[in-house]
Amino acid sequence: MLSKIYGLLKFCYEDNSGDKLPDIKLQLFILGVKSLMPFEDTIGCMFDKERYEKEIELFSCYKNGNDDNLDYYYKHKKPSERDDLLLEYKIMPIIIANTQWDVLLNEVLRATFFYSSSKKAILNTIILSSAIFEYLSKDNYIENITELSRERVINFSFKDFLKCNNMEVNKISLIKFEKERIKILSENKLMTDELIDKFKSLQYLLDTEEKIKTEISEETVLSSFSSYLYKLRKGIINPEKLKVPHCNIPDVKELLKYSSFTHPFLGKCLVIKRGKNEVILRNKSGLMKVNI
Repeated sequence: MLSKIYGLLKFCYEDNSGDKLPDIKLQLFILGVKSLMPFEDTIGCMFDKERYEKEIELFSCYKNGNDDNLDYYYKHKKPSERDDLLLEYKIMPIIIANTQWDVLLNEVLRATFFYSSSKKAILNTIILSSAIFEYLSKDNYIENITELSRERVINFSFKDFLKCNNMEVNKISLIKFEKERIKILSENKLMTDELIDKFKSLQYLLDTEEKIKTEISEETVLSSFSSYLYKLRKGIINPEKLKVPHCNIPDVKELLKYSSFTHPFLGKCLVIKRGKNEVILRNKSGLMKVNI
């Protein structure tokens, strides 16, 4: 299982040994991992939205790349209605960490809704989640991956999801969603060439060539997080150890005057280099450039 997780992540993200700045895709993945919290009374991990909101505010200081949906959130503090071009990089940790489909889908859609309420983002989330769920659950997953994903798209109740999570969308959005669902279900293929070209995870999963077992031979950012997600998936991490206070969070820019410091969300940080407009830090997740 660990090698399957690592193989998927290594294909989708640009790995490094903590010696270079991660791009925004890997950064969004790390934020997703950090916002996972094991349930105390059921199997699986929740998307801790409160933690994620705090992480995202801090992220504005060190993000390394552009994301239109993230910029929209910073400006409006709500999801946009446009499609999310970086969707899979944000939601993959939640999919990997959960083994129960109903729990997985609810939590991953909550993460999707943080950035986008678009019909395409919702339906793509269901399809991506289903494909990765099957890949991690079965060895011969590719035989039924399309059929099972189609059934999950059909069975999904948008209204029930909204009600369960105390969310609302207007009637026009509900109608648009249903029209889009009918449209994709009427296609000869659920996972069209356009969809596969759009998502690296689907390119990896639907490649019919036998996957070469990807062993972890050295400590890298992705190997470390693969092991961590595997432990979350197995339910062997105590949620109490992951809880951090969400109030009285220090301003990271105030801590930059020190050569090293500890931040509730960033952990122990070491100042590597100081510039006129930025400071390079290293923590256990690798390097980050804080704009000042």
